Amino acid sequence: MLLKVKDVSEVQNTIMEHFGGFVVESEEVGLLEAPGRVAAEDIKAVYSVPDFNKSVVDGYAVRARDTFGASDSLPALLDMAGEVMIGSNADININVGSCAYVPTGGMLPEGSDAVVMVEDTEDLGSGSIAVYKPIGPWENTISRGEDIKAGGVVLEKGTVIRPQHVGVLASVGLERVPVFKRPRVSIISTGDELIPPGEDLQPGKIWDINSYSLAAAAAEDGAFPILGGIVPDDRATIKTKVMDALTKSDALLISGGSSAGARDYTAEIINELGRPGVLAHGISIKPGKPTIIGGVDGKPVIGMPGQPVSSLVVYNVVVSPLIRRMAGQADRPKSEYTAVCDENYYSAPGREEYLMVTVYRGSDGKMRVRPVSGKSGMITTISNANGMVVIPKNKEGLYRDEEVRVIML
Repeated sequence: MLLKVKDVSEVQNTIMEHFGGFVVESEEVGLLEAPGRVAAEDIKAVYSVPDFNKSVVDGYAVRARDTFGASDSLPALLDMAGEVMIGSNADININVGSCAYVPTGGMLPEGSDAVVMVEDTEDLGSGSIAVYKPIGPWENTISRGEDIKAGGVVLEKGTVIRPQHVGVLASVGLERVPVFKRPRVSIISTGDELIPPGEDLQPGKIWDINSYSLAAAAAEDGAFPILGGIVPDDRATIKTKVMDALTKSDALLISGGSSAGARDYTAEIINELGRPGVLAHGISIKPGKPTIIGGVDGKPVIGMPGQPVSSLVVYNVVVSPLIRRMAGQADRPKSEYTAVCDENYYSAPGREEYLMVTVYRGSDGKMRVRPVSGKSGMITTISNANGMVVIPKNKEGLYRDEEVRVIML
């Protein structure tokens, strides 16, 4: 049976049209659970950061105008009004001709508008401080709300929370954060030749790669992966396993069984179990042509190629945007760059090819790519790559020194 292939862009649009409206629910998690999760709403600061005018050096809080004209030969002489303790309220007033000692991070007393560094001063004794350097208003300070203003958005909805975001959330006093729930993505691997990692390798057997690589990819995109295990090439067993996985998950990836061979049952099973059934069987992509795009009762079911590289390419190009949408992430494409190809590369026209490459900066300062040799069954083809170059389907390859579009992995 010949596959009726569809263009990559057509398949991408079909997926989003049928499954892009997934309703993402939210929950609250603690700050330590937040990294990698997606903000479910715009998060605003209740308090300003800092919530008081503070010093960024050890020194003396002053009225800046009292230091104007100060020099080594003619210092400004100020009266010591007291000392501010770190973490305490500054209950001192700075009047004309007075100052107060303030440590780094300490609160500025009322009336002061600058801090002279301690190394630019001298304690003359008897409560008299000599200032040998003039200072401008608000120098060596951070004003109240200068970093974050109360009511301002500190984290936008759809943002993947990183460690630096956790720091910002802590700075505004938040203990718990509203995030989107992670969509549950089940992964099943089919094939009589597969065994789980950890088992002794027997002749004719191979360890299951795709369950783990796809689970890792889904987790990186914000999903909660569920390993459904290995299923033999038996139609009834596969169907039962698919039905069970669909009760536990929001989406299902089936590795293997997507080609047009006599024992590849995935497409038939998807059509039998529910609507909309198979939407596409075959994509004009290299590698990954025999991919199946379908759905059962509104849940996406994707028949992934069995070859490891093909499977991950299809995941990155076709599946990843959907999983990120289901995880509530803002629609941001993966990082892309323009680079220069190191060598000639032949590509058979007719399918959009995703060439595994190593991206590096050449001695000329330009971003360059070097094709990674290997076949779709060799996992090192993708593990040795850090990017993919897209070769349009009607192009017969790449020329040395040609500019190309590279998608970072």
